[in-house]
Amino acid sequence: MKKRLTIMLTLFGTMLATAQDLGDDQIPKNKKGNEILPKAGDIGLGFNTIPVLDMILGTLNKATPFSGAGNVVQYTSNSNNQITGKYFLDAKTALRVRFGFNTLSGSMTNQVQDAVAMHAASLGTQDDINAASLIRVDDKLTFKKNNWLISIGIEKRRGYRRLQGFYGIELGVGNTGSTESVSYGNAFSDQFQVDYTSNFNTSQVATQNPTPFGRVTRALETSHRGGFRIGARGFVGVEYFIFAKISIAAEYGWGYAITTRRAATSKREVYNNGQNGPEVLIEEVEVDSKELTKGFSIDNNNGSIFSLNNTLGGNTSLYGGAGALTLLIHF
Repeated sequence: MKKRLTIMLTLFGTMLATAQDLGDDQIPKNKKGNEILPKAGDIGLGFNTIPVLDMILGTLNKATPFSGAGNVVQYTSNSNNQITGKYFLDAKTALRVRFGFNTLSGSMTNQVQDAVAMHAASLGTQDDINAASLIRVDDKLTFKKNNWLISIGIEKRRGYRRLQGFYGIELGVGNTGSTESVSYGNAFSDQFQVDYTSNFNTSQVATQNPTPFGRVTRALETSHRGGFRIGARGFVGVEYFIFAKISIAAEYGWGYAITTRRAATSKREVYNNGQNGPEVLIEEVEVDSKELTKGFSIDNNNGSIFSLNNTLGGNTSLYGGAGALTLLIHF
């Protein structure tokens, strides 16, 4: 009898302690009395912690110590450059948004020999030629890139105390684009040799000579491949509140997307020495074709066309799993 009474008192004490920890309103609180979980009107802001973990895990890898970013672990498709936000309608429902807007612009300048000055000097003395050979003109490349994505959705939650499960759906739209324009210090000529920058990354210089038979082209304006994408994604995940209003969330998703990709176009200057003699002209061409892709995809599907890789050298998959492993702060 005493043993049973002891067990009953122990259970009662446990229930009492639990009730005291939850509080009279059954809201989970920490030992200081602060509410652990978000409530109606709270805002949550988060960022993806995967890049930090990738660096740490790569550095701690025993096979390749201190390899850093060269040994990253890829958990999901790219979400490194997105902001995650939530607004809680109530304790169990939140509106959420993922947003990323990335731009890059700039210019490169390379000097080449002044072709007009050299041609004029060639009609004079050697001193004139020597002086003209020191004169330079600027070739300048200007470029712009943009890449944006916004996803809006609703999230439902349920769970026990610090551990919360969540699920929901979100809609997303995005766009990528990239353009270049070049101004050359020397215009093409059908009368004399012209130096110009053929590769701005290496400052490589090429020569257009009016004597040989054939065509020489160089780009003046280029609009690279880019496109618009739209889709819907369902997601599930789990969130653990390590401190009051501070949590770590992991999620995974599956969705459907449609993406259109524009054809790249180019405006270029052409030197053409054909059967009618040399001439310089400007032409505009499409250098590839348009594309349309659509289909279902899970997160982390980098190898598929449905992952919506952009043309700027990076992956901006619509379904990058922005909450793959996210640190969230609520206030």
